[in-house]
Amino acid sequence: MKTGDTTGKQPEQDEDAGWEDLDRCRQDIDAIDTRILSLLGERLDVAVAIGRIKDQRGLAVFDPVREKAILDRMATKSHSRLTPDAIRDIFTRIISAGRAVQGPLKVGFLGPDATFSHQAAISIFGNSAQFCPSRTFEDVFGSVEKGHCHQGVIPVENSLEGSVVGVWDLFNKFDLKICGEYYHRIRLSLMAQNEDLNAIGRLYSHPMPLAQCRSWLKSHLPDVPFELVESTSLAGKMAADDPNGAALGSRLLAETLGLRLLREDIEDEPHNVTRFLVVGNGEPQPTGNDKTTLMFFLDHRPGALAGMLSALAQREINVCRIESRPMRMRSWEYLFFVDLEGHRKDPGLADAMVEMKTLCVFMKWLGSYPSGDAS
Repeated sequence: MKTGDTTGKQPEQDEDAGWEDLDRCRQDIDAIDTRILSLLGERLDVAVAIGRIKDQRGLAVFDPVREKAILDRMATKSHSRLTPDAIRDIFTRIISAGRAVQGPLKVGFLGPDATFSHQAAISIFGNSAQFCPSRTFEDVFGSVEKGHCHQGVIPVENSLEGSVVGVWDLFNKFDLKICGEYYHRIRLSLMAQNEDLNAIGRLYSHPMPLAQCRSWLKSHLPDVPFELVESTSLAGKMAADDPNGAALGSRLLAETLGLRLLREDIEDEPHNVTRFLVVGNGEPQPTGNDKTTLMFFLDHRPGALAGMLSALAQREINVCRIESRPMRMRSWEYLFFVDLEGHRKDPGLADAMVEMKTLCVFMKWLGSYPSGDAS
């Protein structure tokens, strides 16, 4: 070999150095993970102490105001390689683990597992909660009212299809309060046993996803008959039992049932968001960014609704949403549901509610709670 000619060994030396660098990086990761785990253990010790204080004072384990404050504060500390959304996801799981050591938290939702309600419940409460599926929305309300569950998660409206039929009526039947809201981005997929789109002979779906994918289905599966079912989870199970069947649902549903994802994100509009409410028996304290929901019944006379809205307008209280529902016991008369900006303990809204009560036959406060992120 000529003097200075090292080409014969250079690649091997470079390869060895590369493996050494990788080993050092992995050792650094292991050391960091150990420190993280130690800090998480310290955090859980503090969470246990907080749980004892809550128990002594009769406070609920779930504190939406405090949890939202933690998530908002940590999201502002985003690292260049760690987005606010990633931080929220990480700390939702950490908070859930901390909540679990304070006491069991049972959360009711419209089942079976892997529905969008189930996904929303996991996003709100983290994986450490105990999730309890129910067959109907009424069963969710009933499980919370009877104490079988501590909280319930209920979808109330979709940004494209409007209100979920029948849910608001349950607030009249049950005496539960709204404790929080959450906006869940709906991503719809087509799933089946068979990976051939042309082999699909029947489509199973809950009515809402079917409505949200009208254009895509018309273009790609125009002649395929569909069958309406109670939930996306049931649709997936029926597709899993039908060699020529397919279903509309989430990626989580396909993974849970072992179905193939034929197409993803097939909803007609990308901004497809469902608003969920958390129902329970508590009342979150004001945060400065809250909503209040009221239900009321008016005399059937000219100007009755205008008078109610005037009481709010005079105090510059914004109406976020208003909806009417037929009263079951009185034909052609209606209950109104209204979402307002602010907490019932805010002076302006408290004053408005006093006046509103004098203007209607009946008014029921359904809850004041932290506003969710609708963006």
